[in-house]
Amino acid sequence: MIILSQKQSNNINLLKGVSILLVLFIHANIKDAIPNLDDKSALGMWTQVVTRILVDNAVPMFFLVSGFLFFLKPGRIVDKWKKRGKTLLIPYILWCMVGFIIPFILQEALGLAHLFSGNSLKKIADFETSDYIKMFWNIRNGAPILSTMWFLRDLIVIIMLTPAIRLLVKTMKWSFPLLLICVYLFYSFNVTGMSSSTLFWFGMGSWFAIKGKNLFAWIECFNGNLLLVVWISTLITTIISFYYDWHYETVHAIFGIIHFVAIYKCVSVISISGIPKWLTAVSTASFFIYAFHEPWMGYVLKISYKVLHPSGLILYIAPFILVAFATAYSYAAYALLKRYAPRLLNLLTGARSK
Repeated sequence: MIILSQKQSNNINLLKGVSILLVLFIHANIKDAIPNLDDKSALGMWTQVVTRILVDNAVPMFFLVSGFLFFLKPGRIVDKWKKRGKTLLIPYILWCMVGFIIPFILQEALGLAHLFSGNSLKKIADFETSDYIKMFWNIRNGAPILSTMWFLRDLIVIIMLTPAIRLLVKTMKWSFPLLLICVYLFYSFNVTGMSSSTLFWFGMGSWFAIKGKNLFAWIECFNGNLLLVVWISTLITTIISFYYDWHYETVHAIFGIIHFVAIYKCVSVISISGIPKWLTAVSTASFFIYAFHEPWMGYVLKISYKVLHPSGLILYIAPFILVAFATAYSYAAYALLKRYAPRLLNLLTGARSK
């Protein structure tokens, strides 16, 4: 049985805060507001690095930690499913309903449906009976009606496959992680509810826990200087592969693994030197921030560009401004609910706010 040290437990909690900030950077991609932006231009490359290359493994990190923690403690899988029903399934349903209520109010109650033309989601007035079911699965370009909920949906799906994962780990042994790596790097797939990325990251976390190996103790053994050299080298290679369109997906996937190790090492340093209070607060509210920041962040991004027509340096720092703003209003909503409606907050977060 794996026993995490207090430092490792603190690092995992802090990692959640760092990961949600990376998720916000993904959604701060100004290409959503400037669809004709040249990817190979200076601004296009900068945007790719800041809102994709350096942050795209944010959700995979959640899958890795989720797989590890699911099998960390011994117990019946059925009992673990029951617990996840409260922490995952109920919040998922509630947030999908929120994702319907927001555009319903804006389009039908406030009469702003004309502002939603060209959106990936059909207008509420055009919903058919099947759409009310699909909004909990894949109504929005393969995502639920609140698009960020695709992560929770996929996590629920793969958790339902945990009996098969445990069986494969025990029978295949070392062949299991090798198979995951091969699929992840060379046979990638992405279907509604499952992808090779989800399978790899959750599967690897599960493998470490089932085999009784402390994933985080293993990472802590890495030499920091060597890791820095490898990280810089793979980052440069990833940027070059994107620019020249040379096996970018594979190179980026490899960088994502190294980047996770580097992020955890940085988190370990931060936890030793003193965790900033704001990062502790973000970590505590990470699930709520993840669920609440959209669709507002997307609205702010597109409306700001149409109204302000930013240019020059502003476009380069726009992702940082958007992330700071989204973090602030999301945490403010979290704090208000915690103060005035704690029971509702517990429902929305699966009791993670306690």
